[in-house]
Amino acid sequence: MSIAPYIKIIGRGKDGARSLGAHEARDLFEQVLDATVTDLEIGAFCLAMRIKGESVDELDGFVQATHARCIDLSEAVSAAPKGIVVLPSYNGARKLPNLTALLALELARQGVGVLVHGPAVDPT
Repeated sequence: MSIAPYIKIIGRGKDGARSLGAHEARDLFEQVLDATVTDLEIGAFCLAMRIKGESVDELDGFVQATHARCIDLSEAVSAAPKGIVVLPSYNGARKLPNLTALLALELARQGVGVLVHGPAVDPT
């Protein structure tokens, strides 16, 4: 698929562009989140939105697409008596070892729920 039709709608400048409806915005953002579009399309989308600005319907569609891909942690939270710690792991380690995984394992061993998030592939 392609988000080119949506870019054509939102990429006409501040005064020439029209806002997407919630359904259109959801479809566009689902494709972005599912990585089915090119980097060039994502760049054009981001630039067009930066120039045009976001509408309430567009934000609603973006949130719907995001929520549909989120993991429900309510059961994990209630099962973790000591709470849950969220560990972002995006920067990696250049000169020292990345100890995020060891930290997550130790916290889990101590009964703390852990959610580690980061890129699917290490860019280094």
